[in-house]
Amino acid sequence: MEKTLLTDIQNELGDTYAQYYKLEQYPHILLQEWKGFCMPDELKTGHQKVIDLVTKHKFTHLISVIVDIEGSFEETNEWFLTEFNPKMVELGMKYEAIIQSENLFAQLSAEELVEDSTLKEIGYHMRLFDSVEKGLEWFEESKKS
Repeated sequence: MEKTLLTDIQNELGDTYAQYYKLEQYPHILLQEWKGFCMPDELKTGHQKVIDLVTKHKFTHLISVIVDIEGSFEETNEWFLTEFNPKMVELGMKYEAIIQSENLFAQLSAEELVEDSTLKEIGYHMRLFDSVEKGLEWFEESKKS
């Protein structure tokens, strides 16, 4: 899978914690990769970057790779549900594939977010996968329905 780096975000120590890519074969998909321990403010900053990139490039699908993220983002879930996800729908993005973390706390936070009924109410479709390829397959299947 060929990808082009659009931008990245670093914490105050200069460590990169989020990178954003355009997929060459799928120009409508934004891929974000997270790594390391992230504080709630860093998660919000990173997702504000997603809003900026979706606005600029008109992406319609998002793949969030959180395999290497550490910590819980449970306290940020409310912000996702009330701010981020509605903004994505407003911008025309309605599908997000989350590639699961091996960190138990991150897994639980992601599962809680995906299962929230608010997403269905606003028309935002989010699912958990164990590989980018499976997320891409789901995107293709969703075009047929």
